Amino acid sequence: MHPATPGRAESSLEDAAGLILHLAHELRQPLSGIESSAYYLDMVVSEARPDLIPHCRRLRAMVQHASWLLEDATLCAALPAAARRAQTMGEALRRASHRLFAEDERVLDLHLETEGAVEAPDLLARLAEHLVAYLRDVAGCADPIHAGVRREGECLVMRLWAGGCEDAEDAARTLGAASGCGFVGRFLAAAGGRFEVDADPSAGRLALSVRLTACAEQGA
Repeated sequence: MHPATPGRAESSLEDAAGLILHLAHELRQPLSGIESSAYYLDMVVSEARPDLIPHCRRLRAMVQHASWLLEDATLCAALPAAARRAQTMGEALRRASHRLFAEDERVLDLHLETEGAVEAPDLLARLAEHLVAYLRDVAGCADPIHAGVRREGECLVMRLWAGGCEDAEDAARTLGAASGCGFVGRFLAAAGGRFEVDADPSAGRLALSVRLTACAEQGA
């Protein structure tokens, strides 16, 4: 066996990233077809077979979760090539908010208590969008989705929270497990941060927090 060289290692990472992106593209089409079929069945059987409605909606929820995991994989593939820079978490949330409104006419309820900067990959705004997608599409939280940035000691905390989740405890457990090997976990490992999930099952409330160390120059 030949010892690995930096060039070979980089090529291997690029090959793996390319494979992940290709598989994600190939899998999205059948998943979209399954979701459309489940939605159609939901409408058709709503009067004749109301007992089947929960099964159709469960199928759609499973497809949405699978789609979110595919996005998680593609973001993981993009992360090694992402540049790091000093940026404000508030600006990352605003960029995510603008894109969500442009693509889906969804509005984030923003609460920006500070404008401190962190040294993080350029994908910080995508991380915010990714977590919003989890709250809406996987956990089934209701609008409005709240988003905020606040300072806690030497850290800046980006927090997303919402209510209306039917099983907040299960959603928190699922995301907590996924964060260990998925995009959330890899992003925070690269940025030296921490991820927290908090659930209030009685209120159907789910909160997701990203904690990163603030830069010395807050206006960077």
